[in-house]
Amino acid sequence: MAVINETGSFRRLSLSDEETLTVKDHGPIAGNNKLPVHTVKKAAKELNETEENKQREIAELRSLIDERAKLVSDEEKKEADRVVTTFRAKPDDVMVKFLRARKYDAERAYDLMRGYVGYRLKYPEVVSSITQKEVRHSMEIGQPGVLPSRDAKGRVVMFFRFETWDPLLRPFTEIMQSFVYILEKLLESSETQINGVCIIEDFSGYTFGQVAAVSIAEYKQMIDMLQGSFPCRFKGIHCIRQPWYFAKAFSFIKPYLRAKLFERVHVYGEELEVFFNEFSRDFLPSDFGGTAPPYDGVAAANALFGPNESDSDEDTSL
Repeated sequence: MAVINETGSFRRLSLSDEETLTVKDHGPIAGNNKLPVHTVKKAAKELNETEENKQREIAELRSLIDERAKLVSDEEKKEADRVVTTFRAKPDDVMVKFLRARKYDAERAYDLMRGYVGYRLKYPEVVSSITQKEVRHSMEIGQPGVLPSRDAKGRVVMFFRFETWDPLLRPFTEIMQSFVYILEKLLESSETQINGVCIIEDFSGYTFGQVAAVSIAEYKQMIDMLQGSFPCRFKGIHCIRQPWYFAKAFSFIKPYLRAKLFERVHVYGEELEVFFNEFSRDFLPSDFGGTAPPYDGVAAANALFGPNESDSDEDTSL
């Protein structure tokens, strides 16, 4: 029997029933709520998450944090020391966040921690101070936005709409600041850590001026964010309604994409039937060709941050 509440309709499902999941079978996009039973089973099946593995790999990861700082070369010492200062005193749930992203392999989770602190050392301008009020405004106009509920697979869907972006008013690095802030907030949720995040890039209104406004170095900010720098399971990047000259911009990015991420980039153009197989029309807002109401950025921001009066200068990074 389904149990219906504000967070959705949680049914008891076997793994063979995964394809029958709906949006209502998952929790909200924010907060660390109780995991649905089918999500617990998914974590065990896909991520090797058992209580025994969890305790063993947490202990191993904590050992690696201290041990590796003593063994690294002078060139790597700054990064390794930053891992120690960032993570040594963190609670177990932070360890679990990185372990989930690497299927409970402590060695790989440690490398991800290095990537996390390395990103901050390499791109201080991206992780510099930005207020929740500024990020809320970004979400309201879809630069980037977050759909207010999970999709049928339990994934959070972020998106970016080019037709609303004026690079003269808002440089690309400011867009990246919002991406990073929002992502950190989303990853506070265990359900997001397990089910992952998808990104939809809507290229309606994409201009030559926007192509020229993003430098190779700024493309690198984005690519490095997506691979090896965040404890996030990026499940796909979906590009829709792109014009022919999108290929020029993509040619700048392609050399930096690792094989795994490259395989998860999906380009549809105006032919969206396959896209609608990935994201059902009844889930998608009408802005993306779906049958749900248009994207409500205020509601999405409220879902992630709470009501407007709670806006603060909260730092979401670890």
